[in-house]
Amino acid sequence: MTNLYKVYTSLTRNGPAFLTVTMKEWLFQTGKHLLKRLGFDFLTKEQTELYLQRYEVTTEAGSTLRLPAIVNASESGKLIFTEKRIQFPPTYVWCVPAAAGKTRQLVTGGLLLNHKVLKTDYRHRDLAKMYLRPRIRRVIVTDTLLAPWSQVFDDVWFGGYYDFMLLVAAKICRIREALPASVFSEAILAYPLLGTSYERDFMDLMGLREEQVVDSRLCNVTFSACVLGNSNSWIYPNVADIQALKKQVEARVEFVPTEPRRLYISRAGRRRIRNEAELVDALKPLGFEIIDDKPRSIAEQVQLYKSASFILGPHGASFTNIIWCEPGTHLFELFSPDYTPEYFLYLAQVMNLQYSAYSHGKSTGDGRFGISDDIYVAVPELISRLRSLLDPAIQTNYPPTA
Repeated sequence: MTNLYKVYTSLTRNGPAFLTVTMKEWLFQTGKHLLKRLGFDFLTKEQTELYLQRYEVTTEAGSTLRLPAIVNASESGKLIFTEKRIQFPPTYVWCVPAAAGKTRQLVTGGLLLNHKVLKTDYRHRDLAKMYLRPRIRRVIVTDTLLAPWSQVFDDVWFGGYYDFMLLVAAKICRIREALPASVFSEAILAYPLLGTSYERDFMDLMGLREEQVVDSRLCNVTFSACVLGNSNSWIYPNVADIQALKKQVEARVEFVPTEPRRLYISRAGRRRIRNEAELVDALKPLGFEIIDDKPRSIAEQVQLYKSASFILGPHGASFTNIIWCEPGTHLFELFSPDYTPEYFLYLAQVMNLQYSAYSHGKSTGDGRFGISDDIYVAVPELISRLRSLLDPAIQTNYPPTA
């Protein structure tokens, strides 16, 4: 998962990085100014939604979701997360006919309609940057263009399994549900591709042939109609989209039922458990299987997570896969003191899972530096807490999670 901490860290720790970001911002503003001089009108998200109102195919009304307070399993009475309510704006699917005016898909995957640059996702800066470095694109003609995403994956702001699955794949599922099957099956899907195995894996599950999925940076798709949708929160993806993703993927994956499994999900990259060997030795007598961090197909992830009754591990993008879990499954996240994002607490609430969190040690109070920190676990302390969760008959003085 990517987020702003990378940028914050570079700005604070590296003077040259600060100059680089400043130069990029200057180039963006310069490019945007030039595009405006050429007649481009950059709309806000609100202006975009109002402008596309007449082309609405489906609308999902806004809603709210409560995130509970979560007590730190390492320190009785101390909260890792405070209670909050999340409000969701409406989500849309639009179908814009070519007859609506001068329409074309931009290199970033977004839509230009009558000189108006629509903002369906999060930013315009990719367009300004790419127009300073133009390239010739191969022309493709289709009846229906699906344009689910209008950003470039750059591994700073967007990029990785979480971002693809919950921001792009989930929106594709929303679009799929809004269209007749015959239209979706023959459409061309175009956006700045991530180029990963899981991206292609998802397209295969959706029945999209390789020639139907093209990179908008390389291909100029002309169309009779363009279907697109909006994004809202990056941290709190739309509930209906997540449910659509779960329903459509699971319908195309064969799941083999097993006995309920207790899984420890290891990590190979950053945020590893510093004393993992000690932890693993203590987990095995409790019936935990040790799951190595390695590439898996989406079908393999569904099988793994759907069979789990209890999942433990350091915070990481693999927990995106809790969307495949059965209701009531318990997710127990391990954090460093300086990096405790609530992405998977949110997903656990959406999927009706149980949730616990653990962080040992004192925070420096500066979360900018914690994203890559490895994690120390006081093993006897954690095992004691796990025993109380796995065997309700064991009495402890630890207060229940909210």
